[in-house]
Amino acid sequence: MIELSLSFEPPFNELTKSLHKKLKFENEITLRELIEYLKKEYGEDFHNLLWDKKNTGDFSSFLSIIINGMSYRKEGFLDTILKNNDDITFLYLYFGG
Repeated sequence: MIELSLSFEPPFNELTKSLHKKLKFENEITLRELIEYLKKEYGEDFHNLLWDKKNTGDFSSFLSIIINGMSYRKEGFLDTILKNNDDITFLYLYFGG
């Protein structure tokens, strides 16, 4: 069994109704599987925050997924295997004043 610590920064927390959540899974899962789980849990609006509205199949350029303090955007990062006690943050980068 693994336990993951998730942090949801705005605007994700508006959908999750919390800044932090712990999830338990029977086995290790990939980041892709976690995202699918979160889509089922929080709906299409959560999923839409992740993906680029103009380039189908690409993540939003505003999205940063941070696992244990390291930002993941490299090729194949969705296949990253999450392990027990991983800390995952969903961060949306805003610019402007």
